Amino acid sequence: MGNDDSNKPGHPNHEYMRERAEQIAQRRQRITYEKKLADRDRLLQDLHVHQIELELQNEELRQSQAKLEFTHQQYLDLYNEAPVGYASLDDSGLIIRSNQMLASMLGMEKYSLTGKALAEFMLPIDQNIFRSRFNAFVKQPQDKHIDVRFKVGDRGTHTSSFIGRIQGRRLDSDNKSGNQHWSETILIVISDVTEIKKSEEKIHYQAFHDLLTGIPNRASLYERLENALALAKRQHSFGALLFMDLDRFKNINDSLGHHTGDKLLIDFTNRIQQHTRKEDMLFRMGGDEFVILLAEQHHDNNIMAVIAQRFAEHIVETLNEPMILGGHSFQITLSIGISIFPFQRKDNLNDVVRQADTAMYQAKKEGGAVARFFQVNMQEMARQRMILEAELRVALVEQQFILYYQPQMRKDGTIYALEALLRWKHPYRGIVTPDKFIHIAEDTNMIVDLGNWVLQTVVKQIIAWQQQKLFDPTIRYAVNISAKQLESSNFYTQVEQIIERYKLDPKCLVFEITESLLLPDNKVATDTLKQLSELNITFSVDDFGTGYSSLATIDTAPIGQLKIDRSFISQLHWSEEQGSPKSSSQYSLVNAILSMGKALELEVIAEGVETEEQLKVLTHLGCKYLQGYYFSKPIPINQIPEILSTDEID
Repeated sequence: MGNDDSNKPGHPNHEYMRERAEQIAQRRQRITYEKKLADRDRLLQDLHVHQIELELQNEELRQSQAKLEFTHQQYLDLYNEAPVGYASLDDSGLIIRSNQMLASMLGMEKYSLTGKALAEFMLPIDQNIFRSRFNAFVKQPQDKHIDVRFKVGDRGTHTSSFIGRIQGRRLDSDNKSGNQHWSETILIVISDVTEIKKSEEKIHYQAFHDLLTGIPNRASLYERLENALALAKRQHSFGALLFMDLDRFKNINDSLGHHTGDKLLIDFTNRIQQHTRKEDMLFRMGGDEFVILLAEQHHDNNIMAVIAQRFAEHIVETLNEPMILGGHSFQITLSIGISIFPFQRKDNLNDVVRQADTAMYQAKKEGGAVARFFQVNMQEMARQRMILEAELRVALVEQQFILYYQPQMRKDGTIYALEALLRWKHPYRGIVTPDKFIHIAEDTNMIVDLGNWVLQTVVKQIIAWQQQKLFDPTIRYAVNISAKQLESSNFYTQVEQIIERYKLDPKCLVFEITESLLLPDNKVATDTLKQLSELNITFSVDDFGTGYSSLATIDTAPIGQLKIDRSFISQLHWSEEQGSPKSSSQYSLVNAILSMGKALELEVIAEGVETEEQLKVLTHLGCKYLQGYYFSKPIPINQIPEILSTDEID
């Protein structure tokens, strides 16, 4: 290889290369400078962007701070102006801060609450309860409330209190006040629930107390009896329950009205309470039924029975003195049923009440005014009554009833009217008289449907007899109308529809009612009486003289007839030696009723005439209308045409 001199100084190529190198160096220097300028600008841009970003973040922080401050102020405003009491407590129960409502509720200045224990403002009896619940809350917060009584006014001289419902909530926050710092506080909300508690107590009281007499009711009895029965079983001892029913209270209630009846029940309750120990609980089951649960128990059932018997006798003695109400004197007697429990170890509280109730009905069946202990055979009687009630319902559906009729006579021996009397043609018991089942029908309200069936059946039969034209068309027909029928709001409409359906002249109908339905406070019944009287239906007051209706009531009521009760007629006697009636209170009463009927232009019928002697006295007194076995017993329907056509009774 030869030598190349082109790179040597002085060589033309050398200068060219030098020039090229300088150009390249200048260009590279310019690029580097430009790059440095670009990097600087880029850095400045980044710094500017970052500055703007920081400014935006600062603005956002300022806005958030403003919102936070606004929210905090709202919280404070709500806290301070809340309609309930607020208190922030530390874990020891001291008040950190409170609102004005709490201060007002406590009757204190707001500043005086800070730093004090909330429990100090409560009644002493509730302080320990609150502290115990509060300490448990501090350890394990729960969403439960507690009701405590707060003092109102200075803690040493408070004169009133209120019931506060306290609810707590654990708050996680940083709260600073002065040099104190709490990392956590408990927010306490206090509501005045005094009126709510009073309402709750009132509702509870009403649930367990009789509204009329104020004594514990059936629900309260079951609660107390359940505990007493459990105690007796646990200790193998015996207790006693007395079930009491006022004898003939229905007559008083029906005759003088519910207002007087209620007053009598209140007076009865007060008298019983005055003569019994506080620990012996008196309950009202409803109506005129009361129960006494004796507090003591004994391990010997015979001794417990003696204690119960003596107690029952004491109760009876307290009623020896009559009660005076509205000018009337009432001699109250009781039918008392006694259950020594447990009769069997398996008995529950319903068994105990049922046993005492069954014994009470046995006492009432014997005429009342006595006490009877529950016996096993009584349970069978109660079972039979339940069976009879069930059969009665079937009988009503299947119409197992028939009507007998008993003539009402004029004093000349001719038939004046026929009274329809109900009989139950039982599938296997035979003919059952009303005294065996009417009380069940009344107790179960079946009497309304039964009474309506009687009325419709009588009307149909009247039309059938009238079409035969075999007897005097002026004969009237008496139908017994129950109080529940007449007090029914649609009874008038039912009667009107029956009359219209069968085209019957209502003048031939006589509705027999009790005195109680004439009382002015029985508005539904009295209004219905007036309506029906406008149809020319005659009303007869049955068993007159045994109720409490006044002369004014009889004079203003729309009635046309009185029926003297058979209990007065049975006591009438004739003196053959004197040739005149024997003087007696019953004689005077019958004479007075006949005189009153004449003065008021009312027909008067003597019912229950069974002897010639009674007839002689009534004839002497001028009684025009008579009814009873002396003339005829109730007779079946197939014998009626014969006596109506002949107008004679053998």
